[in-house]
Amino acid sequence: MGRTSSFLISLLMWGLAVGAAADARDASEIRQVRFGGDDGETRIVVELSSEMEFRAFTVSDPSMRLVVDLPRAAWSVSGLETGEGLGYGLVEDFRFFDRSANASRIVFELDGPSVITGQFGIPANADNPHHRLVVDLRRVESVQAEAEAGFPEASNLSQLIAERVEAVYVPPPRERRVIVLDAGHGGHDPGALGAAGAEEADVTLAAARELQRQLEATGRYVVYMTRNNDTYPSWEERVGVMAEQRADLFLSIHADSSPSAQTRGAAVYTLNDRAESRARRIARQGANHTNLVEVNNILVELELREKRNQSAAFAEVMLQHLAEAGPLLQNPHRQANLFVLLDPRVPAVLLEMGFMTNAADLANMRSERARARQMAAVLSAIDAYFERNEEPGRNPVRAAQLTPIP
Repeated sequence: MGRTSSFLISLLMWGLAVGAAADARDASEIRQVRFGGDDGETRIVVELSSEMEFRAFTVSDPSMRLVVDLPRAAWSVSGLETGEGLGYGLVEDFRFFDRSANASRIVFELDGPSVITGQFGIPANADNPHHRLVVDLRRVESVQAEAEAGFPEASNLSQLIAERVEAVYVPPPRERRVIVLDAGHGGHDPGALGAAGAEEADVTLAAARELQRQLEATGRYVVYMTRNNDTYPSWEERVGVMAEQRADLFLSIHADSSPSAQTRGAAVYTLNDRAESRARRIARQGANHTNLVEVNNILVELELREKRNQSAAFAEVMLQHLAEAGPLLQNPHRQANLFVLLDPRVPAVLLEMGFMTNAADLANMRSERARARQMAAVLSAIDAYFERNEEPGRNPVRAAQLTPIP
């Protein structure tokens, strides 16, 4: 793999021959995951927007898990935007991810040896508008659980590869995390304009420098800037810094504008579907995981999907901390087709600190004290994000290393 990639690829030890990972529209949404019963017998109910076939099975190595496979679905569970949640009864926690371009998977970590006693679907009805997938579990002795566990027999090698790989974030080994800060605009591009000749390019550079100062003062981070003066790096150059430094996180800093002088508040942006398609095309052109195009396409698909999950996770953490430093824009987690977020491997978020066209926001962005307070909130969010990933015994935020299951 090229030296600019921050993801490690570990594949099963066979020669790989897989079908192309074609794009697929999400046919159904997962709306809710519910639990019932106790730690002896537990029922899992997955609510869907439309009827879907599914398959459930258990695996026992390296840990006891229930795996639910279904056609490609969109995760739409309120409050669990990262696709992860805590369980109940026999279930410790669970996570959702796309295992290929046309298939999704939910993995439930179990707290002891268990077997499936039933799995079935319930169509929508007058009492519940959702279609439901139901899996019943029962705690048993280890010998029985291990005897009944295992992946269903795959019909071909492509299916085997698709079923037995999972995308998991494994940061490159290093003592200090690498953060790339991108101060928006600069040089010939002043960005949005505010009162008294204020330019977005100036406030973004001041904020990036303040955040760099605070990050480096902790001793936990190495910080690279895409610009440190009044110049205009191209979009390709900005993205190139994160690839060159094998960044753990990329943050682009901007300030917004609005026709209404009353509009104010911070917001964060992550990739939307259109931008993800652009990232997919770019990534496939440069993919070199293997010398098989079809395999590269599948690996790119996993990288993109899991990078998007990571970026969303960081965005949510950052909004929690930003809310303590000042007002947020209504619906502050937004998605957009932004070039600087396109690298398929590095978690990336764009921060809009406030509005150049709002007097209060502009005053805060030009105030050293207010700027330091807002950037301290961003620092706290970065700390919380990495602490969450590195907490012993906790499933990390998902990104893009491929590892066998089990």
